[in-house]
Amino acid sequence: MTTSKKIPQIWLDHDRNIRPYLWSHRVLSIGKNILGLGLLIWFVVSLRAFHLEIFLGGKISSPFLIWLAYFGIVSTVWEVCSFPFSITSHWVEKSHHLSKQTYLSWFWDQVKGYLLGAVLGSIFLGVLYGCIIYLGTGWWFGTAALFIGLSIILAQLAPVLLIPIFFKLEPMEGGELKERLLTMCKNFGVEVKEVYHLGMGEKTEKGNAAFVGLGKTKRIMIGDTLYKKFSPEQVEAVFAHELGHQVHNDLWKGMILSSGFLFVGFYLAQKLVANYVHPYFESNMLQPFGALSFFLVFTIVQMPVGIIQAMFSRWRERMADRFAFERIGSGEKLAEALEKLTFQNRGLFKPNPIIEFFTYSHPAPWRRITLLRGSKVS
Repeated sequence: MTTSKKIPQIWLDHDRNIRPYLWSHRVLSIGKNILGLGLLIWFVVSLRAFHLEIFLGGKISSPFLIWLAYFGIVSTVWEVCSFPFSITSHWVEKSHHLSKQTYLSWFWDQVKGYLLGAVLGSIFLGVLYGCIIYLGTGWWFGTAALFIGLSIILAQLAPVLLIPIFFKLEPMEGGELKERLLTMCKNFGVEVKEVYHLGMGEKTEKGNAAFVGLGKTKRIMIGDTLYKKFSPEQVEAVFAHELGHQVHNDLWKGMILSSGFLFVGFYLAQKLVANYVHPYFESNMLQPFGALSFFLVFTIVQMPVGIIQAMFSRWRERMADRFAFERIGSGEKLAEALEKLTFQNRGLFKPNPIIEFFTYSHPAPWRRITLLRGSKVS
C-alpha cells in the first residue's frame, strides 16, 4: 500500500525527469506575465496610451469605434510581443512528445483564438461602454453583473459553439461504457442526454474528461486520449469524480465565489481609479485611456484572488474524490487512473508544497492517491 511516509521510487524518478519540462513552462509563464504587466504599466505611465487615444480621435469620429480600434491595437501589439513565449511553449510540448501539432496547425489555432477573443472582447467592451454611458457612477456594478451573465451564456454555448472550433466533438458510439456513464448520471438526478468523444488525440497526448455546458447543453466530454488508453473501470472512476462536481453543484459554487470577487474587485478598482488615477492624468472612464487604467488597477487588485480560488478548488476536488470513492465502493480504480494521468500528462506526483499551496487547483497526486488507496478520503 502507498503511504504518505513512503513515496514509490518510480514516482520520484518521474518527478525528477519531468522537472525541466515543468520549469520551462513555469519560467515562460512568469516571464510572459511580468512582460505583460510591465508593458501595461509603462504604456500608461509614459502616456503612450494617452497619445494613442489622441491619434485615433483625429481619425475616427465615433467614440465607441475609437474604443474598439484602441483596444484592438493594444491587444494586437500584445499578441506580437508575447508570441515568442507562446511558440516557445509549443516547442517545449513538442520536444517532450506531448504535442502532435505541426507549427502551422498550432499557429492556426492561435489565429482562431485571437479572432474569437476579438469578437468576445468587442462584446464585453460594448457592455462596459454602455454601462458607463447609462448607469453613471453605478457603471461598475452593472458591468460586473452583465459580465457574469455573459459568462453564464458562454458556459452554455461552450460545447455547441466554442469547443468545436478547436476540437472534434462527436457523440460516442454506443456500448457498455456509455450506458454505464449515462445510468450513473440518471441515478443521481443529473440530466445528460449524450456522451461525447473529444478528439484530443490529433493534437496532444494528454488526457482529460469533464462535464461541459449548462442546462440543455450539458454533456459528458471524454478525450479519446483517455478512454482509448484506460480500462472501462478506470474511465468510470474518473467520470464518477466529475459527476461528484455536478452533484455537489461545484460549478455554480465556483461561479458564485468568482462573482463575489468580481464585484469586490470592480468596486475597489473603480474607487482607486476615480480617486487617484483619473485626477492625476485628468482622464475619465469614457476615454479609452481611462478604461485601460481601470483594467490595469483591476488586474493588480485581483492578484491575491487566485490563491483563495486555488484553495477553494482543492477543497472541492477532495469532495469529488470522496464522492467517487463512495460511488465505486473502492478508491483503487480512481487511484490507478490518477497515477496513469499523472504519468501521461507529465504532472508532478509530489510538487513543492509552497507552489502547490499558491497555484495548484487540485491536491497533489500523491496526496489523492495515498488517501484513495488508504480508504481515507477527506
